[in-house]
Amino acid sequence: MTNEQTAILQDLIFHTVPGDLADKMDEFRADMREAYTAADADGKAEIAEAIAESAIDLKSVLVDWNLRNADRYGDAIATEEQLDEQYEANLALLAELGADDEAERASAEAKQIASSNLVKLTRMTMAGELNTWWGNDYASGLRKAMQKGAILVTTNPVLVDIARQENPAYWTPIRDALRDEYGPDAEPVTLAYAMTIQVVLENARLLRPIWEITDGDLGYVSLQLNPKEALNAEKMIDEATWVYGQLEDELGGKPNTVFKVPGTLAGIEAARQLTGKGMGVNVTVNFALPQQIVFAGAIEENSTTKVSFRTQMDGRLDDPVGEELEEAGVADWEEVKKWATTAMRQREYRMLCHPAEEGGLGFKKSFPLAASGRGPWNIIRGTNNGPVTCFITVFPDKQELYDAEPREIDPDGIWTPLPDGYLDKLMKSKTFRQAYEPDGMTPEEFIDHIPAARTLQGFSEGYEEFLHWVCEG
Repeated sequence: MTNEQTAILQDLIFHTVPGDLADKMDEFRADMREAYTAADADGKAEIAEAIAESAIDLKSVLVDWNLRNADRYGDAIATEEQLDEQYEANLALLAELGADDEAERASAEAKQIASSNLVKLTRMTMAGELNTWWGNDYASGLRKAMQKGAILVTTNPVLVDIARQENPAYWTPIRDALRDEYGPDAEPVTLAYAMTIQVVLENARLLRPIWEITDGDLGYVSLQLNPKEALNAEKMIDEATWVYGQLEDELGGKPNTVFKVPGTLAGIEAARQLTGKGMGVNVTVNFALPQQIVFAGAIEENSTTKVSFRTQMDGRLDDPVGEELEEAGVADWEEVKKWATTAMRQREYRMLCHPAEEGGLGFKKSFPLAASGRGPWNIIRGTNNGPVTCFITVFPDKQELYDAEPREIDPDGIWTPLPDGYLDKLMKSKTFRQAYEPDGMTPEEFIDHIPAARTLQGFSEGYEEFLHWVCEG
C-alpha cells in the first residue's frame, strides 16, 4: 500500500463515528473502484491490497479502539453485524475486481485474528481481566501486529537496518533524499539519526491514534540512542534532545516516543535528566535487579513524563546463564535456563511494583517490559493482573509460535512457581546471581555483565553496518 492509502485506512478505523461507518465505507469502496479502473498493474495490486487490509481491519482489534469503544460512544458503538456487513462488502468488491487472491488473503487473516491468543490477551486487558499489553519487537510489520493488538514497537540499530534491507525499494530513495538534504559534509551520526527518525515516524504515525485515544498511556515507539555513546551521558542527552525536537516538528506536537538508554552507569544520569525534561525513556541492555532498582529510582525521583519502561531482555540473559549451567554440569540446563528471567521478573515485580505496605518500593513512573523472548513461555509466564501494568514485546516469529495453538491465558502467569530445585540450579550461574541478587552488581559493573557486554557489542556492530549503508552504501 502507499502511504496515502495507509492514511485513509487509519482515518476509517480510528476517526470514523460509528453511525457514519456505512456511508464512509461506501465512499471508500467507490473511490477504490474508480482508482482501480484507471490504474496500471502495480497500482491495481496496491489498491486491491488496501481493500483487503480494510476488510481485515474490520475483523481486528483495531475496531475496539474507536468503532466499538463504549467509553466514547456508549450504546452507539458499531455492532458485530454492521462490521461483518462492511467486511463482506469489501470482499465482494475484491471479487468484482478479479482480485480473488487478496480476498482469500483477507479471509484467511481474519480467521487467524479470530483464533489469536494475542488478540485474546489484548481484549482481556481491555476488559480489565488482565493488566498486560504487548508490542512488536521489530522495526517493520507494525500494522499487521496492531491488527492483533500491538500497542507499542521497539527499534534499535539492528532492527532499523533490517527494516531497510527488507524493503530497499522504499527506504533507499528516502536515504538518498536525506543525503541531498544534509549535503556531503554532514556528520555520519547526523545522517544515521535522520534515517532512524524516518523509520520511527512511520511507526509513530501508525500508533499515534492509540496514543491520542488513551491520553498518552499507550502507543509508543522506542527509539534507541547511539550505542557507541553508552558511556557518555552528556552525549546521549544532547542527541536525544535534538531528535526529540525533530520528531516534535514532524508530528506537530509531543512525540509518542521514548528513548532507549543503556543500563550503564552513564545511562542512569541520562535517564534521570531526560525524564526530568519530560522525555520518556526505555532502559535497554538491562538484565539485572540491581539495574532495575537504580534506574527505577532515578526515573521515580525526577520524571515529569507519563510513561517510561524498564526492558528485561529475557533471552539475552537466559542464553549465557544456560552456558554457565552446562559448564557447571547441570544435566537439564536447557530447560532450567528458561526460568532465569521468570525468577528475575517475579522478584523485580515484588520489590519494585508492590506498594510499601506489601514490602515493595511502589514505583509508579516506569513499567516492566519483557523483550527478546525465545519462545511462548516468555509470554505465558509474563502475563499479570497486578497493580502496575506489564508490557511484553514479541518478535514476529515468536508471535506466530504463541498463536500456533489454542491457549488459556493465566492472569497470574508471572507467578508460575519455579519447578522444585530450579532456583538452586540457577544459582550455579554467576551471571544469574549477579542479576537476581539486589546487590549482585554495582553500577560500575553493569557494563561488564556478560549479557550487557554481548548486547552492546551486537548493537555497535549493527550500528556500524547501518551507518555504512546510510553514508556510503
